[in-house]
Formats: sequence, C-alpha cells, structure tokens
Amino acid sequence: MDITPQYYDLCRQVRPGIQLKLYTFNVDTLNEFLKEAYRINTHISELVTYLRRIRPAYLSLSQPARHTRLRQSTDTHLTDVQRAQIDASTSQLLSQINASITQLHTAETARAEGYIQIAAKKRQRGLGVLKSWASGGGVVAKSPEEQEEDGREEALRLYREEVVRYLRRRLERAGEAQRGMVEVRLEREREKEASVLYKIRGAEGSRMGGSGDWSRMGFAGSDGLRVEELQREKEAESELSPEQLQLFEKENSSMLKHYTDQLDQVKNAEKSLIEISDLQTTLAANLTVQADNIDILVEDSFMTHENVGKGNKELKRASERKSTAQMVFWTTCAFCTGLVVWDLIF
Repeated sequence: MDITPQYYDLCRQVRPGIQLKLYTFNVDTLNEFLKEAYRINTHISELVTYLRRIRPAYLSLSQPARHTRLRQSTDTHLTDVQRAQIDASTSQLLSQINASITQLHTAETARAEGYIQIAAKKRQRGLGVLKSWASGGGVVAKSPEEQEEDGREEALRLYREEVVRYLRRRLERAGEAQRGMVEVRLEREREKEASVLYKIRGAEGSRMGGSGDWSRMGFAGSDGLRVEELQREKEAESELSPEQLQLFEKENSSMLKHYTDQLDQVKNAEKSLIEISDLQTTLAANLTVQADNIDILVEDSFMTHENVGKGNKELKRASERKSTAQMVFWTTCAFCTGLVVWDLIF
C-alpha cells in the first residue's frame, strides 16, 4: 500500500509552505548492489507467479479431452514429460538464484572488509602516526568525521545484510511452494498406483470367473484350494476363444506398462523432491548464519558506540596529565632551541 499521499499531507500540515516533489523510482539510478538485488528479486517474483499459474494443471492427473488435445492447450493439462521438464527447470532456476544471492553476499563482505583495511591504513599514515606517538603509543580518539563515516558504514552493512536475508527468505518460500506441489503430485501418483493395481487384480478375477474370491477367505495357504483355483483357471481359459485370450493378454500388458510408467513418474517426482529438499536445507542453514551475523553486527555496533564513548572520556582524562612522550618531546624542543640560541649568541 502506497502511503506517500498521506505522508505528504502530514508534512503540509506541519509546514504549510513546504514544497514537496513526487519521487519517481528508477532502478537505473541505484548502486550496483541494489541493482543486482532488484534483479534477483524480480526473478523470484516471476518464479512464484509461474508456479501459482501452473499449479492446477501440474496437480491434475486427468487426461485432456480430444478437442483439448487438438488445440494443444497446456493451460489446464500437462503431460508427464512437461511435468518432468518443469521440475528440472524449476530446480535449476532455484539453484541459479541461490548462487546469485551467494555471490552478492560475498561481494558485499569483500567490500566491507576492504573498507576496514583502508580505514586502518589511513589512520596509520601522516598525522595519525604523530598523534599516536604523542599520546604515548596508545589509541587515538577518532575525529567526528571518522566517527560519522564509520557510523554510515556500519548502517550500510546492516542494511545490505538485511537485503540479502530478505532475498534468501523469499527464495526459501519459493522452494517451499515448489516442494509442496511435488509432494501433492507424488501423493496423487501413489494413489493412482494403488488404483491401477486394484483394477489389474479385479480384471484377473473377472477373467477367471470369480477365482479371486479364494484369497479373501483366509485359506490362501491351503493346497486343496490352490489346486481348485488352478482347475478353475484352466476351465475358464478353455471356455475362452483365442481372440479373447489374446485380448485379455493385451489388456494386461497395457495395464502393466501403465503401471511401470506410473512407477517411473513417482521416481522422477521423488528425485525432484530430494533435490528441492537439499536446496531448502542449504537455504535454511544460510538464513540461520545470516541471522546470527546480523545479530553480531548489531551487538558490535552498540559495543563500538559504547567503547568509543568510554575511550574518548579516558583520552580526555589522559590528555589532562602530562605523558612521558609529551615531556620528552617538549624537553627535546627546549634543549634544541637553547642550543640554537647559544650558537647564535656565542
């Protein structure tokens, strides 16, 4: 929800004569970090929208009507090959986005470490060395400009860490959506397997003239009943013509082939589910580490602010007392000045 108009109204109430210019957002005006973050976020949004759009067709196991096949519409029905392609492409895209987020975080970490090293080198050159020597080799208080610059850098680090964590959280949710679809599909495929097996057993029983009833009597291990079953099967087969037997065998072969295809689909779905679960585990671990890092940064920020305040107070007290280095410095200056004056006079 855009609350910019309400914000402008409040500003005009506080300062009636204020001139407010409407801000127009443009990604091209952002820095490289935010450009890459917006690019990654756009890919995640597109992936989530795509998964929501294909979810009904992806989970539907019904066969399309003939007129639908002729139109080659994929809005309401998907083939098993298309589902497998969706699983593979989605898993690949999730991995690529995760790699992009990792690269973004690595680049930001390198930038922050570089800033710390450059700032330390600046304080060890020129007047920084002289100040350290004059204070007896102790810690030199940071100037207001340095403190302000360090504060901006700390705020920037925290902000960018939160951006990375936000992207990882969104990617994790997209992975959960894909995993949920695969789990539902896998469950429906298993239910369909059970239905196919039931139909095969029913067809066998009806073909043999109800011979499947013996297995429901609890005497499956009885030799007499088994012999009787074999006799019934032979009698039923003798009553059927060769064309009927061939037709039954063809139906059984097609059912067996269909069942084998169902098993392959279940295996592919399980494979996709394992890949997505592995990626989810990696993302969860990264989010945990990211949260810990942000907590440490926040704590360090408070500690640094407190330590700087204490250090400035200690340095102020120390500056009120003459240190050994200051005494040596002024004594040396006085001695050298005396020698120069003595040489000029005499």
